[in-house]
Amino acid sequence: MIYQCNTCKKTTFETNCPWCTPSSSQTSGSITARDLTPLDPSFYPDFQYKSKGIIQDFIGKKKEQAQLNELLSNVLRKYSELKKPYFTNFIHTTRDFTSTPNDASTVGARIDGTYSDRELFREVLIRKGFNELEGLPKLLDKLLLTTAFNSIYSGFSRELSRHIKPSLRQTLTSWIQESGTTFRSDLSLFFYFLWENNIQFSEMNYNHQAVSTPGTALLAWSNLKSLLMHCEKIHFDILVNRLGAQLENFNPNKFVTMYLVDAMDGFQFEDFLVKIFQTIGYDVEETKRTADQGADLFVSRFGKKIVIQAKNYSGSVGNSAVQQAISAKAFYGCDEAMVVTNSYFTNSAKELANSALVRLIDRAALQQYLDDYNQKIIEEFESDSLEFELPDLDNIPT
Repeated sequence: MIYQCNTCKKTTFETNCPWCTPSSSQTSGSITARDLTPLDPSFYPDFQYKSKGIIQDFIGKKKEQAQLNELLSNVLRKYSELKKPYFTNFIHTTRDFTSTPNDASTVGARIDGTYSDRELFREVLIRKGFNELEGLPKLLDKLLLTTAFNSIYSGFSRELSRHIKPSLRQTLTSWIQESGTTFRSDLSLFFYFLWENNIQFSEMNYNHQAVSTPGTALLAWSNLKSLLMHCEKIHFDILVNRLGAQLENFNPNKFVTMYLVDAMDGFQFEDFLVKIFQTIGYDVEETKRTADQGADLFVSRFGKKIVIQAKNYSGSVGNSAVQQAISAKAFYGCDEAMVVTNSYFTNSAKELANSALVRLIDRAALQQYLDDYNQKIIEEFESDSLEFELPDLDNIPT
């Protein structure tokens, strides 16, 4: 099984996060909901028998394991029935779905009438027949964490499927070129995807007992560390080659700096964002210049539609832009909303965006988009040059 660490958010096959725990002090203890979230909820330790000693194990293990199996079966069945739309939609519409120290100790209606989203959601599920949530107070949090992890893996899978090549090195190179340094956090997820989809490479040595045995790693940590070093070498080569290409093919007439963006007017900025998002792989739909209901353009990728509010400002961007994005998201029925600026956002705008799940792209983040855009321009220049030269090679006399 694969897990996501709730502390560092990295993925691992181990039952103790090796990224957070020095390898010299790793032990073979079991996981807790606070530490790791399994992709499959049946791997939570709540559903695994815990040894009580040789004599007590001999007397009661079979009976207790049978009870655990029955509980697990009921929980998984109800979770499967309610995962869509209830669990999935809840994690996408609620900013903080896990329990907090401020959770009320009294379940149900109270005299103060103040309820968290999680409390209300729990009651929705109980009324749908998920009665196990009453006897297992922490079960809902665990299932929500697993749902969120599954959502991450689903998006990751759609993106990674485009990078599968004939060899492991080619596949890793294609993936790292696009993902950048996130390969360090997602490396276990990468190999889990290959294993789950039966994509075989000779370098891989999976332990297939991990499918049904908690505590058994699909890939040994020592093997994964070796593969990580292999990825670091690939990433290093990519960076060196990119810098070399930039130095050789720099064209000031095509290279876009942030200062050039600052000189654009509002409409020019919107037009340039169209090019930016198209270049980095999004489908883009522009809106009319007037009566756009707070939407400047729409972008989509992997079935997810995002509405964008563009603000080319010299000063800080405030709440108004965020409110326009929120309204546009609701009006057009989009999955996400985003505000993009060449400037920065006020603290109140950040707070509003955080509570309403609006993504903010400020000057620093936009610079990363510019870097990707300029790199694509260079790569296209190199590709065009190569295509121009190839016919001459074909005409060499034999």
